[in-house]
Amino acid sequence: MKIVASHLLKFLKRKPKLDELSNTLFQLGHEHEIEGKILDLEITPNRGDCLSLKGIARDLNYFYESILDQDIYTNEIPKLDLKFKNQAKDICPNISFLELEIDGTITDYKPYLENYFTDLSINKNNFFTDISNYLAYETGQPTHCFDAMKMQGEFALNKRNKSEKFQTLLNTVVELEGENLVFTLNDHLISLAGVMGGSSTACDDKTTKVLIECAYFRPDEILGKARKYNLTSEAAYKFERGVDYLAQEKVLRRFIKIIQDHTKIESLAIFNMQEMSKLRTVSFDHEKLNKVIGVNLEKSEQAKYLTSLGFHVDKEVTVPAHRSDVDHENDLAEEITRMIGYDNIPAETIMLPVKTKSMKTSFEIECRNYLVKNGFFEVINFPFNDNEDKDAIAVDNPLDKQRSKMRVCITKSLKDNIIYNQNRQKDSIKFFEISDIYTKKGSERKLGIIVSGRGNKNFKEFNTQLDYAYLKGTINTLFREILNQELSFKLESSKNYDFVEHIYCDANHIGRIGKLSRDFLNSKNKTAVFSLEISQIDLSIPKITYTKSSEFPASYRDLSFSLEDISCMEELNAIIKKFLNSTEIMTEAFVFDYFENKKMGLLKTGYRFKFQSLQKSLTDDEVDSVMNVLIKASMSLNGIKIEGL
Repeated sequence: MKIVASHLLKFLKRKPKLDELSNTLFQLGHEHEIEGKILDLEITPNRGDCLSLKGIARDLNYFYESILDQDIYTNEIPKLDLKFKNQAKDICPNISFLELEIDGTITDYKPYLENYFTDLSINKNNFFTDISNYLAYETGQPTHCFDAMKMQGEFALNKRNKSEKFQTLLNTVVELEGENLVFTLNDHLISLAGVMGGSSTACDDKTTKVLIECAYFRPDEILGKARKYNLTSEAAYKFERGVDYLAQEKVLRRFIKIIQDHTKIESLAIFNMQEMSKLRTVSFDHEKLNKVIGVNLEKSEQAKYLTSLGFHVDKEVTVPAHRSDVDHENDLAEEITRMIGYDNIPAETIMLPVKTKSMKTSFEIECRNYLVKNGFFEVINFPFNDNEDKDAIAVDNPLDKQRSKMRVCITKSLKDNIIYNQNRQKDSIKFFEISDIYTKKGSERKLGIIVSGRGNKNFKEFNTQLDYAYLKGTINTLFREILNQELSFKLESSKNYDFVEHIYCDANHIGRIGKLSRDFLNSKNKTAVFSLEISQIDLSIPKITYTKSSEFPASYRDLSFSLEDISCMEELNAIIKKFLNSTEIMTEAFVFDYFENKKMGLLKTGYRFKFQSLQKSLTDDEVDSVMNVLIKASMSLNGIKIEGL
């Protein structure tokens, strides 16, 4: 909205300089640019009351004492006998008409009227339309002028659903469709209410008798109408943001006064219809407002700010008719804050309870991170399926027949995921889901993993398969690295599997792993699918302990063992593990070489042992004494020899 700064200053007792005025407008939330002497304001959609000189001046009242009482016609006006039917009172509760006739002699426009056109570079139309446009600029209330000599017959406002052509006062033709609020004369469309009048009843330079309409339309009814029919309408712009619902007669009296400034009035009469007159009220809690604002103001200070904006403050706050955006205490707090200035409210540190994040992570988190890092994709499925298990919980209002029960396992959901992808030519599939299953006994957290196809599409892994060994190795490594625990497996038989092993951790049964059967998969794709599902996802991760690094050099010893068969490795590993746990100076033992020739019956493995002390440098005698005991213990085992001894 563009206004001329000098026009605005006429509404202010104190005349600020342009820079000061600009800063105050910014403080009040009215963003704008200055183009010479013109202020181009970006009024927010909720502030329809500021779309005029009077509206902006009213917002500046606290700072500059606004002059809001305008010259209006104060004499009694005869009642107009108008054959008008308002058939849309819920949309237009308040409406007034002024019938006025002039003698036809019009003097030059007064400076306040002439400057409106020259300063804003606006083209003139005709006398009555010019006043109507200026009045909207001054008061924010649109009016529409009908040529009274063309208004013979039944006049009505109604909302009708009719496809029809409408010729606007700009002589453009639009195709109306759907429901529209319209003025009709003898059931003929003459105006798109709140948007634009029609050419059939428009005023021109020869018009001497006019019927002026001034109304309040519910904003939601006007919203979007101008855009829908590609019309540029200042009236619609104001109506859809809300106008003063009690200002109609006062605006018309101002209309009369402007006409009196330019010509002689021969006759006038007024018609009023007012269905909405009650002002809204908002509760007024002085302490609550201070909490919202963030400052400690006296009740009288709060009242002073609100009164300057036109609110009446008592036990409650009465909201003026032009402020359709205020209906809550928080809105009052905003008005007071604008007057104070957001920048003038001192900042205070808000002390909030702070929860420090535990460094301890759950098995679930670590498990998810491990799988993602190893190329698995996490999926999230609905907790519903058509499971026929007796422990399944039925849903009272299922989405469909396939989701009529709560799922009792994750594998079935993952199976559907993998078939979906196989049907779309995906030949490397690695999915996992960590979620809950539900039975009549309660819910339980589960981890499900499913794989199928090639290991990868790169040249190194193109021919490797995501098979049972891969899946078993994955879960073994996962438990070993995260929990420092070894899993054990026991071959069992189970429905839906070609073969399956039950998984145990510390002798506790936690799940199963196997190859899914073709019947269970019910898929045309013949690629094998392997899955596992384990519970107890809340397994605790062992506390990480740290040992001091030695400042002294380490010593190494190597031993080469000949074994009769692979089973001897378990006994040898047990001996070495015992020494690691019982000997302080032996800190590490690992296989550095392995050789097997089944035809010749050769099986050899090389172990490297690391010795190091935290207190001193070790001597050869100290290291050798431990090695001799280890060698003696190893040689006592059946099927194990040490080369060279």
